[in-house]
Amino acid sequence: MSETGPIGGTKPYSDDDKIYLFLAYFGIFSLIPFFMFRDKRSDPQKEYVYWHARQGLALTIVAFVVWLVGMLGLVIPILNFVIAFVLCLWWVLVIAMMIMGWVKAFGGQKWEIPGVCKLAEMFN
Repeated sequence: MSETGPIGGTKPYSDDDKIYLFLAYFGIFSLIPFFMFRDKRSDPQKEYVYWHARQGLALTIVAFVVWLVGMLGLVIPILNFVIAFVLCLWWVLVIAMMIMGWVKAFGGQKWEIPGVCKLAEMFN
């Protein structure tokens, strides 16, 4: 897990980009800043938003795949309760990562979500 960015310095994003930083970690809506800022990466402020959009999109994909596999596992009658419990814990973890992503993004830091950051790098 690595953290980079200014703490207490100037913001690496413009005030107009705040909504896009919020959308970056808001599930499927991360596609909006991902596609909007994909071609604007030469501007450091836009690249910062794009970086967080990649992280949020990767988190959304991982969350969906885990949910899908878990739902398929619910077909097994003996494990219904265990799988449902694990899925509930998974969603709590995903929401915590979304909140942490928002905190870091608005704080001017790049926080690599453990495990998810490798998938996000593939979207370059």
